[in-house]
Order: sequence, then structure tokens, then C-alpha cells
Amino acid sequence: MTDETRVGRSRASSPCWITMSAGHVAMVVGTLLALELVWPAGPSRAFLGTVALVVVLELVLVWILFDEGGSISAKPAQSPRDATGQSVTLATWVTIARAGAVVVLAGFVATGLPTESGIGPWAPAALFAVAMVFDAVDGAVARRTNSETAFGSRLDVEVDALAILVGSVVAIAAGTLPLVFVAVAVARYLFVAGRRWRTWRGRGVSTLPPNRLRRPLGGLAMVAVLLALTPVPGPAVSYWLGLLVAVPVLANFCWDWLAVSGRLERG
Repeated sequence: MTDETRVGRSRASSPCWITMSAGHVAMVVGTLLALELVWPAGPSRAFLGTVALVVVLELVLVWILFDEGGSISAKPAQSPRDATGQSVTLATWVTIARAGAVVVLAGFVATGLPTESGIGPWAPAALFAVAMVFDAVDGAVARRTNSETAFGSRLDVEVDALAILVGSVVAIAAGTLPLVFVAVAVARYLFVAGRRWRTWRGRGVSTLPPNRLRRPLGGLAMVAVLLALTPVPGPAVSYWLGLLVAVPVLANFCWDWLAVSGRLERG
């Protein structure tokens, strides 16, 4: 791809990125206002500062993914549409709303989990649940409206990974998940970085083989994080549950790494 083509696509992407950014910020502000209603203490300056930082990081991520383009995954009987002009679909907005919930959840890294009486202590778990539950919604909407895009698919995966990362860090900081769980939170990022490093070094990278445990273990990790963010069953239970979940999840990542690095084939 020529530099002129990349510059032209970047300019064409700018209006859509601005629209998505404005919508994302509006969703974050709306979520913060809703949080004020259920959290008597309210967001502190440190909380809002953390939220602002994560918003900036997410907007940079959206720009990178959107600028990469990618065609619509249309049905065989249909021709792909231009991704730059039509990537911002209803399903994409659902994903962006999920990202907004994750951004606000990140604020609890600075303040810790709420301990007041009422429904405030349930707010972190609710934010994480929104990010996870609507993971099924954006995909269903995309398929129903035949508007699946490479950008939307990538963004969906990145929001999933970010939700696990942020939720884990909040819980670990609060002492409701063991420190080893940070390895679960960053495993996906290390896996992707490892594949790119091997490619850059000219080493072989095999296709990731099917794995029936990958999805159930991912769901189990989400449940562990969710329970760690709730007032019940309590820090002791969620701590040991997180420890038990971390072992098979990390073992499965190691197995996948052995597969893509070709070590299983040599064995």
C-alpha cells in the first residue's frame, strides 16, 4: 500500500472517528452521571482522572483499528461494501457503549471498590456485567443486520480483552483477586505480541487450532472477575476462586502458544 493511499484513507476515516469519539465520550459522561445516583461518595478527582486517561487510550485504539480498514463480511451473494464509509454500524455503537462501561470501571482502580451501604458497592460489578452481557448483543445485531465489519470484529475483541484487564486490575487492587490473576489479564496481549515478534523475526507462526476449552475457560475467567467485583460472596471466596481459575486458563494459553509456535508439531 502506498503512502498516498494510507493518507487518503486516514482523511476519509477522520469524520467517522470524530463521530465515534463524540458518541463514546457522551456515553462515558452519561454513565458517570448515572453512577452519581447510586454512589453516595461519588467519583473523586483521581477517579475522573483515571477515566479521562483510559478514554484517551481507547480513542487512540479506535483510530488505529478504524484506520486499518477492512471490508464488510457480507453474505456470499452480496458484494462487500466500503469499510471506511460504512463501518460505524448499530452493532459498532453497541460495542462502543460496552467500551464506555469499561472506561468508567477503570476509575475504581484509583479509589478502590465502594464500601458504603446501599447499591453503590454493586456498581463495579454492574459495569463489568454490562460490558460482558452486551458482548453477545453486538454480534447478534451485526449478523441480523448483515453489517459485520473487520473493524467491528477487531473492536469487539479488543473491548473484551480490555474489560478483563480493567476488571482484574480493579479486583486485584481491592484484594479480591490474587496477584497471579494479572497474568490472566495480560495473557491475550502477551500472546498477540509473541506472535508478532515471531513474525518480525521471520520465524514460523502456525494457525491457531480449534480448542473446545478456549471459550468455556474465557467465560470462567469472566465469572471470576465478576464475583470479585461484587460484595458477595466476599473477598476470601473470590480470591481462592480466582486462584483456581487462573491455573487452567494460563495452562490453556501456554498450550495455544506451543501450537502457534510450532512446538507441538515438532513433538
